[in-house]
Amino acid sequence: MSSDGRPRDRGMIAVLATTVAVLVVFGFDLLPYRALGAAGAMVSLALQVWAAVLSRQIAALPTTTRAARRFWRVMAASAMCFGAGSVAALVVSVRDPGSVARSESPAQAALIGVASLILIVAIFTTPSGVVSGRERVRFWLDVTTVMVGVAVLVWQFSGPTTDQPETGDLVRTLIGPAALVVVAFGVVRLALGHSAPMTRLAGGVGTIPAVLYAINEAAKPWMVDSGHVSWRAGIVVLTNVGFAAGLRIQWLQSSSGSAAGHAPEKSYNRMPYVAVLANYAAAVWVLHDTGLGLTAWVVLVGALVGSALVVARQLAAFADNDDLVTRLNAKVDELAEARDVLQRAVQERDALAERLRHLAYHDALTGLANRTLFLDRLQAELAGGGTPTVLMLDLDGFKPVNDRYGHNAGDQLLQTVALRLSRCLRDHGTVARLGGDEFAILLPSDQPTDVPGLVRRLTGVVAEPVALGPTRDAATASVRVSIGTATARPGTDLTTLLHEADLEMYAAKRLKVDQPV
Repeated sequence: MSSDGRPRDRGMIAVLATTVAVLVVFGFDLLPYRALGAAGAMVSLALQVWAAVLSRQIAALPTTTRAARRFWRVMAASAMCFGAGSVAALVVSVRDPGSVARSESPAQAALIGVASLILIVAIFTTPSGVVSGRERVRFWLDVTTVMVGVAVLVWQFSGPTTDQPETGDLVRTLIGPAALVVVAFGVVRLALGHSAPMTRLAGGVGTIPAVLYAINEAAKPWMVDSGHVSWRAGIVVLTNVGFAAGLRIQWLQSSSGSAAGHAPEKSYNRMPYVAVLANYAAAVWVLHDTGLGLTAWVVLVGALVGSALVVARQLAAFADNDDLVTRLNAKVDELAEARDVLQRAVQERDALAERLRHLAYHDALTGLANRTLFLDRLQAELAGGGTPTVLMLDLDGFKPVNDRYGHNAGDQLLQTVALRLSRCLRDHGTVARLGGDEFAILLPSDQPTDVPGLVRRLTGVVAEPVALGPTRDAATASVRVSIGTATARPGTDLTTLLHEADLEMYAAKRLKVDQPV
């Protein structure tokens, strides 16, 4: 069991066990010389068959995309070609045990070449997920920067040891590293893209075979001359162990759902900067170790080229940032304009709502409270335990004015009376027009008022003549008012209170004999 309680994967246990066994058996030369080739070929064949099976299993997972499924099927075909190469190597080793110290047979070399070509085609035909033109420029600048760094490091560790190498020696020396560079280019292309078919961990482990192959080819003469032929056979086996390990990790992460799975995309990538830093570190090392020779010049030029690429990448990023800021500012302006429009709409809505509310609770002609607002306030006062006073007012002689001078004159008279009532009451209560020539006044209980005195003042101001036109010689009219009052007692309801005020108002009206106009 692992530390998190999940069972350990048997496949990874087998990979680790195989790695340890190969390091011990081949590292300490425990096998007879004549058995090295056959042993290495059989172990490699088993690992390559397993790699083909794993590739097919990954392709069959429901979480695998269509493009990734195609990639893993091609990967399975490549693994089978590598396996066929191991079969050829096994046959040759059985027939000629001494062939382990020599290069591959033509059949094995051809099969390995086909397998490598299939693998490279699979890597390079997988979509990178980069769509836009500017993004594509940044992508290839990053890839080129990293590959310059890889090529420089490969030259430093695998290049010729003399400043004037022979052409043949140079070609033979760089065959292995060239394979590493090609594979590294494909891996970097997928890693920097947006639709890699493998996780970063699986991709990183999957580069181990290319590194080991390059080391094996570069160090082959030294291992053969020093008598460590078994080391060369062991590295070949470890190459296949790394291949299978990467596929097993991919299968584990894909089947568990963690490969859905890559880490969140970042707006930048550290790989180009790490590559340039590694180039300058290599330049310092070479200058200190060998001086300004061929290798040092290659490393220095590579570091400068990498720096120039990074600068170009930064300039492209600055241009993108400037474009982004421009578009962002345009969006901000649009949002500001939309905000202003929205604020105006909200203000208009609020004003309309207030206007509608005012119309719902106020008389359109006089601007006084209407019957609804008057009754609401009276009910609230009574519900709160108050003992308000209600005054009911009815104009005497209004109909003759309306009949003689017209409705416009009647409306003007009502407006003047409303204004006089409001001024007389000020802010000590509510003045309302109930309809026609009927008015009402609500006096809250928390604002004591001299009711008889208020009735006298109201009677006086209403009786004052009213000009029925804008000119000085306009006709005038006078009306009187009948007022009834009622004060609530504890427990008095709204209907009772209004009825009492109405009764008193009608009683006052009956006492009047004439209503001059």
